[in-house]
Amino acid sequence: MEYVESLTNFFREKTLETSISFKKIGAENPVAIQTMCNTSTSDVENTVKQIVNVAKKTPCDIIRLTVPSIKDIQPLKEIHKKIRNLGVLLPIVADVHFNAEIAFECAKIVEKVRVNPGNFGHHSLPCLTLEEYEKEGEFLDNRFVNFLNICKEHKTAVRIGTNHGSLSARILNRYGDTPEGMVESVMEFLKICKREQFFDVVISLKSSNPTVAIRAARLMVKSMKDFGLEFPLHLGVTEAGEGEDGRMKSWAGISPLVNDGIGSTIRVSLTEDPENEILPAQEILKYNSYIKQGEKLPEIPFFYDPYHYQKRQTIDFNGSETAVAIIVETLQDLDELITHISLLKGNDKLPDFLIISNSEVRLKAKSLIRDIRILEEKEFEFVDENTDFSQDFGSKILILDVKNKNKTAAMRFVFYKLFERKSLNPVLLAPDNGLENFSTKDYIIASECAGVFVDGFGDGICLKSNSDIVSRIELSFKILQICRLRITGNEYISCPGCGRTLYNLQDTVKKIKEATKSYKNLKIAVMGCIVNGPGEMADADYGYVGDGKNKISLYKNGKIVKKAVDEENAVEELIKLIDSLH
Repeated sequence: MEYVESLTNFFREKTLETSISFKKIGAENPVAIQTMCNTSTSDVENTVKQIVNVAKKTPCDIIRLTVPSIKDIQPLKEIHKKIRNLGVLLPIVADVHFNAEIAFECAKIVEKVRVNPGNFGHHSLPCLTLEEYEKEGEFLDNRFVNFLNICKEHKTAVRIGTNHGSLSARILNRYGDTPEGMVESVMEFLKICKREQFFDVVISLKSSNPTVAIRAARLMVKSMKDFGLEFPLHLGVTEAGEGEDGRMKSWAGISPLVNDGIGSTIRVSLTEDPENEILPAQEILKYNSYIKQGEKLPEIPFFYDPYHYQKRQTIDFNGSETAVAIIVETLQDLDELITHISLLKGNDKLPDFLIISNSEVRLKAKSLIRDIRILEEKEFEFVDENTDFSQDFGSKILILDVKNKNKTAAMRFVFYKLFERKSLNPVLLAPDNGLENFSTKDYIIASECAGVFVDGFGDGICLKSNSDIVSRIELSFKILQICRLRITGNEYISCPGCGRTLYNLQDTVKKIKEATKSYKNLKIAVMGCIVNGPGEMADADYGYVGDGKNKISLYKNGKIVKKAVDEENAVEELIKLIDSLH
């Protein structure tokens, strides 16, 4: 069975209903929104204050907080008691890493415990032989059953959550750091849950790379269907960052799944205060309600592999890179256009193509703008889901401007029609039509592109612009970078922060962005602690990781190069490291 019932029409994934005490998720329940405290759990007063603030100001459904050590068990009890005495009914989720004994204790206190499958094994045991692999599996089984028995007794739900980059050595040695490894890590535990008749379970497979998050979730749903399992999924892009970048990356990794009917809970993980995560999540669900209103499209078969990336073959039209094209519709002043273009020179972000509607301006522009190819009308054609695809398009560039509200579904339909006729015409995605009333238009465009690019479809982006040409071009390059198709700027990976973070993470991210803005094409990870940091930043060029109270460790290509740097000097030391090696 495939991961979704239809490629062209919305059907919500069928799941069990999971009880997180008084909160029901999955099945026919609305998609729930989560956030997480970034206070220290040992700081009872401020953690309670933050939970109450989230509960009063935002319509959040579930809140999580970290429990990093056994000594945090008592503060957890106090926090839980205090918020209940204050009338706050948000289910509390304890986030546990490394030490399974902490999970055992948390299960006696809160409504739900999040565990990483690797918590229940020997952390450094590589399990290189089949015999070692199976023996460790038996150990995991026995320990996890003991945990489930405690959860049954206290009616505590469980989230089995694995992250790309933080898999156990046992799984890594057999599957690598892949979506397949993430799925296998979770499936082992789900099979135990089914055998033990424990069904208050939620699962998550997260990555800082939106396309990996999408593929892992798809593969997880397919694997569950193959084994007759229907557990609800929690969705999110981990270490998404802050500001516009964090929101756009989260939209790109979450919205395509929600619009495929996948996901019972979501979290937009930002390096910001918890209440700031709620509105972006609401907006993702609001857009999902909008796409459901789209007209029904013809059903199509699975004509590609949705779990592994393979680029659609096309006529070579732009060299090896994915293209950026801008449609200039009503601009009458050539000088204004040239001014816009001059602002972009020198930053490697000039568009590859311009389509200028005004024929007089187009003619003059061809003699004055030398850096960009200006397309003639005979070189391209607009197509949508209603186009007659039996015609011969020759070698034209096709600009895909679909009309259906469910744009990803409509674009899939068009690519199927091109597949049927064995077309090799390159296709530029133009997903900005009909979104004028959405304040989140740019994020929607990113998510619709990501939902198509992840399957190898589309040779670039074509956006319409008049007065905001520069911003449209910058948006196009940003989306291609998020989808890992064309790298033209720095990428920053930063976790949201939690009680394990012992330095000022939010301010530090801003400082590092400012200090490195003159560099090009760096991937820098800013991580709160060592729990997921070293693993999830494995493909980053440089890492800045919390390593104790106001202490930082610096990494290069996943390997530590400086330990216990004072926080006040750490950004400066990071820049020195970059300058010495870059």
